[in-house]
Amino acid sequence: AMFGMVMEYQAVKDEPSLAGTDLRIPARQHRNIDKAGKVWRQSSILKIWKERHVVVTKESLLFWYTSEADSAPEDVISLQKATGVRRDDSAHRPYTFIISAKGGTFHQFSANSDEELESWLRVIGKAIVRASTTEWDETSDRLEESQQ
Repeated sequence: AMFGMVMEYQAVKDEPSLAGTDLRIPARQHRNIDKAGKVWRQSSILKIWKERHVVVTKESLLFWYTSEADSAPEDVISLQKATGVRRDDSAHRPYTFIISAKGGTFHQFSANSDEELESWLRVIGKAIVRASTTEWDETSDRLEESQQ
């Protein structure tokens, strides 16, 4: 499991827009929060659901922690790499949602109620759109500069 964690961390760290950003932020020390709360996450290998503390930031990063008292996240997902978030009714668990990323990878989470599910879908959906728009704006700015 540690191996998977390092890979995700690395993927996020390798993003030019996040160069030099320290991602090992304690759960309670985030400043620009869109939403924070408890969700369940399915472990990729053993497929066991465990409760996690999740923080979505205005920088379109999703951090998850074993608990709110943690000094560093268990993992971080850059929502810039995400292609979408959707409700997953095929899961054997209610209120499940999936964040899909480029290259076919996905992360499965489960909320505690329908209301919470709707809220996470909205917040994560917005963060994905914001991330792709920002990326697009920067690209179009560079194109304009090179054409002048």
